[in-house]
Amino acid sequence: LLFMGLNMISVYVPDLQSNPEMFAFLEHYASMGYASVLLFLFVGMVLTAVIQSSAATFAIVLIMCTKGWISFDLACAVVLGSNIGTTITPLLASLSGNIAAKRTAMGHLLFNLFGLLWTLVVFYPFVRLNVGITEALGQGNPDEMFSFVNNLEATDPQTYNAYVGETLPASHPILAQVAKMQFSVSFGLSMFHTVFNLVNVMIMIWLTGVYVKIVEKIMPAKNKEDGEFQLRFISAGLLSASELNIAQAEKEMVVYAQRVRRMVTILETFAHTDSKTEDYSRLYSRLEKYEDISDRMQLEISNYLRRCSEGRLSNEAKGHVVAMLNIASEIESIADCCYRSAKILVRKSEQSIEFDNIIIENIDSMFSDVKEAIDNMIRLLANIEHVREADIVKSYNKEREINNLRNQLRTGNVKNINNHVYEFQAGNFYMDIINDLEKMGDYIINVTGTIRDSYLRHTV
Repeated sequence: LLFMGLNMISVYVPDLQSNPEMFAFLEHYASMGYASVLLFLFVGMVLTAVIQSSAATFAIVLIMCTKGWISFDLACAVVLGSNIGTTITPLLASLSGNIAAKRTAMGHLLFNLFGLLWTLVVFYPFVRLNVGITEALGQGNPDEMFSFVNNLEATDPQTYNAYVGETLPASHPILAQVAKMQFSVSFGLSMFHTVFNLVNVMIMIWLTGVYVKIVEKIMPAKNKEDGEFQLRFISAGLLSASELNIAQAEKEMVVYAQRVRRMVTILETFAHTDSKTEDYSRLYSRLEKYEDISDRMQLEISNYLRRCSEGRLSNEAKGHVVAMLNIASEIESIADCCYRSAKILVRKSEQSIEFDNIIIENIDSMFSDVKEAIDNMIRLLANIEHVREADIVKSYNKEREINNLRNQLRTGNVKNINNHVYEFQAGNFYMDIINDLEKMGDYIINVTGTIRDSYLRHTV
């Protein structure tokens, strides 16, 4: 649809830059005082949004000034409007993006809108400031073009018509004067645009926090801590140095693991939530969302790493790519276990099965060990290029603790069912959750093993 739209623009929108006469009618609206400023600001905004080029808008404005249709003040108003028009492109591009992309585009729009507001308040003094700067730099007075052309039209219509019709001989002295003033206007408009953005930055840099709050208010995330699917360190475009790309992928893997760690915490909260409350449905929806994000992150990271492997890599770097692919798969499996456990809890609720305090305490114990194991895994990933053997050993010890606890709970479950401490179906659901938590421990230790095999031996 995007390319179809661009094609329609190229086919049906006339070449405005090559046909400036289309804007000649605007000359009739150039003497309405401040209303003209607002009108030409709007023209600049629409023009830039349509032709998707502020440079082309600048060229059209320069032609309009050269022909004496508008004054330098109104030319500045068009340039000011083009700053707003340029925000259309990122806004359109962000429509299919995540919340971060949309917020960035909105921040861009607000930055230019707030800059527009303060400039309109002091518009004429600000224009005079830029005229003064242009003159001080020895580039002439950009205001002279408008008065010169209009004076020529009033005093020598024949020469004016020849000038506008571009039939004056190349050696005619008026053309030399116009060229000099044209450069002055061009320089003045460039100076206006530059000074506007510099002053805008100097003002707005202190209001960054305010911008963040406004944008988050306009575009709130469903859950603040969730955000949306977003890769922080890698992008679709690859750098020329593939080895650096692998380092970025390693950073992204830490973010991925941290997101899945939050999923484990949500699952633990979900296990303690009354199924008849709104929080229960909300937490389950979040787990579904996290699982979907996990799948997409694993796919994006894997595709990125495969593209990295197509570049020129050392044997060690190739080994790291394979290791990262395995790690991404294992982390995604942890997320799958979380979601599977959530569905077990939902089935338990649908069958009106309740866990007694013994089951709840045992599940909490398993959660505690699994969270500690995944925290160890994240620490290893965060320091993957300088892995310590002591941290590897700690992870393996925690895995043994998880396996031993699972075995103890399995034996205890059989005894409790036989002794009618709780009903058989409750015991089944209970063991399903314990087994999923233990599998998380297996996937975690698989990550540790991959780090040990691929990185530990390279550590000095």
